[in-house]
Amino acid sequence: MNAFVLVVIPLLAGASAFLARWFISPYPIYMQIQRELNTLSDAKKEERTKAVQGCFERSAALLKQHGSALLPFHALSRADGHRLESIEEIAEVCDLIQEAGYDHPFEGISPGYVPEKDWLPFLKYVKHAPKINPEGGRDYLDAADRWRTDHGYPLPTDDADFVSLVERTLLR
Repeated sequence: MNAFVLVVIPLLAGASAFLARWFISPYPIYMQIQRELNTLSDAKKEERTKAVQGCFERSAALLKQHGSALLPFHALSRADGHRLESIEEIAEVCDLIQEAGYDHPFEGISPGYVPEKDWLPFLKYVKHAPKINPEGGRDYLDAADRWRTDHGYPLPTDDADFVSLVERTLLR
């Protein structure tokens, strides 16, 4: 019996220590993985914030340099707005441009011709489509009208903003 106790008790003690460690050890591993994911997430957020700020600063510099000869949409296009990753980023840049005292880049074409949910795809479309110069002229206005018809959006009932934008573009 003594030999049995001398063998079984250490065996049970080792097994219980193993079992306890086996049940407890995933938590520290989970916490380490969670910290690494949070670090990656924070780095990604910081990168996106820098991209938005950089696009705004390039747009504002272009608008300041060219004055009234350049529309905010043209500046946004020249500042590579199409390279942003989400509609929220585009909206943030547009808001920053407007807060800086310039017109909203999508003024006159949104929401009637290009709804907010389509801003990023529209920027990519006008940037890469043949025969459209999104960085000057009124090509983007014609593209906005085509965008509306291609996507089946109804003709806006009050398109006075679009008409005034066309007039301002033609006068430049």
